[in-house]
Amino acid sequence: MSIKIIPVGQTMAAEVFGVNLADPMSKADKAILLDAWYQNLILIFRGQSMTDPQLKSSAAWLGDTSKISMPMARRGDNDTQIQKVSNIVDENGNPIGALGDGEMWFHHDNSFTDAPDKATWLYAVELPSTGGNTLFGNCYEAYEALPGKLKKIISGRKVLQVYDYTIRTKPRREGLDQIPHFWQPAVIQHPVTGRKALYLDRLMTAAIDGFTETESNELLAELFPYVERADYEHRWRLGDYVIWDNRCTVHARREFPSDQRRLLKRGKVEGNALIAAG
Repeated sequence: MSIKIIPVGQTMAAEVFGVNLADPMSKADKAILLDAWYQNLILIFRGQSMTDPQLKSSAAWLGDTSKISMPMARRGDNDTQIQKVSNIVDENGNPIGALGDGEMWFHHDNSFTDAPDKATWLYAVELPSTGGNTLFGNCYEAYEALPGKLKKIISGRKVLQVYDYTIRTKPRREGLDQIPHFWQPAVIQHPVTGRKALYLDRLMTAAIDGFTETESNELLAELFPYVERADYEHRWRLGDYVIWDNRCTVHARREFPSDQRRLLKRGKVEGNALIAAG
């Protein structure tokens, strides 16, 4: 069966037909997927069935699998390449995973490191009856939608990306020596497409350089809505495998009933230092 790529969103996301990610992939098929991924930012593979070893090689057409950055004590197990995103607890009441339930704000993964991941994937193993959808924002579109005045204000600026694993609220600016953080370009240039993308988000961006705290907060409050316009919302089905470009998209999670089980497995592809847009 030949590969078919069918766009499912207005500015991003496409469903892939004719690919079983558990099977070996030809160079030609890898090239098709890579081209489709750069064009659509998100690829969706329905009805997949994979073991953990197969999951670990599922994105080899994009690069090497990166190690999970979350501390082992907070993620429920010691696997270094697959993270369980789950609210399920074992027979002793201990969580089997992390980031269990509730709403999660828009964010880029690992933006607080010197080389954020190129890609992130999620694989649906167990789902609640309702809720838990994943929202995606297109950061190319976000930048292009900015008024000229805002583009000028943030040109050449850096943003402080912070992640405190203990909270899911506004990132703090204090005590940075105790938590992961990194100054990233506010506007990046994609290394392959060459397009400019707005690189900030509500969950992890704490400040913009060159401004007072009040000025920075006001500017961020004006910028966040541009990346939060949810260009695509994924409604999960069992066996779904979704992989996205972590450099030019943000993602968030809708709430779901906390008394219903949800388990997604998550992995990432190694990236490089971000390129500041000229």
